[in-house]
Amino acid sequence: MTQTLRLEPVRTLTHGNAVFSAAFSPNGKQIATASLDNTVRLWNLSDGEVLTTLKGHGDGVCFVDFHSDGRIVTASLDRTLRILSADGSQLLTTFIGHQDYLTCAAIARNGTLLVSGGFDKTVRVWDSQTELNVVVWTGHTENVQCVAISGDGKTVASGGDDQTIRLWNVESQSVSKVVMGHSKGVEGLAFSPDGTLLASASVDGSVRLWSRTGEPVATLEQIPVLVKSVVFSPDGRWLVSGDGIGTMRVWDTANLQLVLTAPAHKNSIHDLTFSRDGTHFASAGFDRTIHVWSVVEKQD
Repeated sequence: MTQTLRLEPVRTLTHGNAVFSAAFSPNGKQIATASLDNTVRLWNLSDGEVLTTLKGHGDGVCFVDFHSDGRIVTASLDRTLRILSADGSQLLTTFIGHQDYLTCAAIARNGTLLVSGGFDKTVRVWDSQTELNVVVWTGHTENVQCVAISGDGKTVASGGDDQTIRLWNVESQSVSKVVMGHSKGVEGLAFSPDGTLLASASVDGSVRLWSRTGEPVATLEQIPVLVKSVVFSPDGRWLVSGDGIGTMRVWDTANLQLVLTAPAHKNSIHDLTFSRDGTHFASAGFDRTIHVWSVVEKQD
């Protein structure tokens, strides 16, 4: 028997403009969404009602996620990152440093590091505890479009329009490898939960897998449209990609077999995310919607 995955629709949430990011709260009871309408919305997952709308950014919001303690982290094209209280009522910290659009960010699951990238071609590491900009990494020759942090917080990956992925050693604060293989810009990155694999999504239409040290592992089915986003399930069993025409694809990471192709949005899927217990999944799209799904695994 083989194990397959099914995504059953739960509800659809809507913003006033394209949605670039979504994240489940640590307890799985809320979902936060970030939009080009300059807001972040915090929703009650059980009934789909808006709990609060977070305002304050001066441009589109490209990223939202939760610290393990519930604090909300947002990043915006206005070049700032913000940390807010768990209910969004209090602004705790604002990080300023990028010299052009801030386009992507990531939170370390262990520790206090935040990472961001942008059109200033830099990758910046911040400490959410001390509120300091720890280091500014340069090397990308075009816009940085995506960043990811390994589960142990020791490796940062960044990708951009220069078609490269750069792996950075957090301890030495330097680049450890420049990974080349994509023929167009890199739009999405994700580490597997155990840190052994890095997945990349590219405008060249491919999803590629790399070892943690940047060695090529596999190129998954070539897709005839650009790929915007990629994510692993919390148990590492599934890899999901989202493309430029709104289609999601799911691979079984044990055998790299494609197990599901699902039309989901009217156009680009900018973000994909699992709840931390793996029971729910969300996709965020340029069509202004967030689809929430229930994750069902079955034996065939």
